[in-house]
Amino acid sequence: MSDLPPSLENIRIRQIAICAPDIRPVEREVEHALDITPAHRDKPGAPIWMFNGVFAIGDTFLEILQPERPEAPTRKFLEKQGGAAGYMLILQVDDLEKARARAEAANVRVVMELPIRDYHGIRGGAIHLHPGDTGGVLTSLDWMEDKDSWAWAGPAWPWHRRTDVVSGMVAAEISSTDPDRVAKRFSELLGRDLDDNRTIALDDSHVRFVEGPAGSRDRLTGIDMTATDRNRAGETFEFARTVVRLV
Repeated sequence: MSDLPPSLENIRIRQIAICAPDIRPVEREVEHALDITPAHRDKPGAPIWMFNGVFAIGDTFLEILQPERPEAPTRKFLEKQGGAAGYMLILQVDDLEKARARAEAANVRVVMELPIRDYHGIRGGAIHLHPGDTGGVLTSLDWMEDKDSWAWAGPAWPWHRRTDVVSGMVAAEISSTDPDRVAKRFSELLGRDLDDNRTIALDDSHVRFVEGPAGSRDRLTGIDMTATDRNRAGETFEFARTVVRLV
């Protein structure tokens, strides 16, 4: 790690996306279990070609998406995974150029860039990293000029969030048949230490790496959310083969 550019000072989980062939039944399950409602939807367009719904979980976001057409990248993802699965981990950073320099020095390719400009009236940008270089899961490093805003949820999400059941996402779980390798790779990329439990502490959140079944593909398999009612901590739900744990 010492040969890489300085690590980022602030990194947090801000959004997690799960992908399904049809978002409608998954959205209904999420709405019923967590008592939340979509705060934003994007118009399908190139190069992503997807239908989506973005739910505010406090000031973090759960996105459910599906391919809009056969050539959509998510269609290939679903085929490779054999069905619905956790799709993307989006980390908010405080300096996008520093994040890019770190990724490039770690030999991680940028597969898509959202240049810094206005999106839905909010100024921000992002770089999507090649999952073949990181292992684990498609990961994006995102920056917002106003760090409390979030372009991918639009400007109106604060008025649509409901926190009666959950008030924030605090962890992502990534499964791999070689979790030690993937965990070390993410530790190198982010410049954060890896503990003995294969967990990387971020700011107000963490990423943990677990061993997947033999022959399985790497994917995001779990999300921890803060239970508003502390008596409900320990409950679990499963949406699109992704386990949500109330903690």
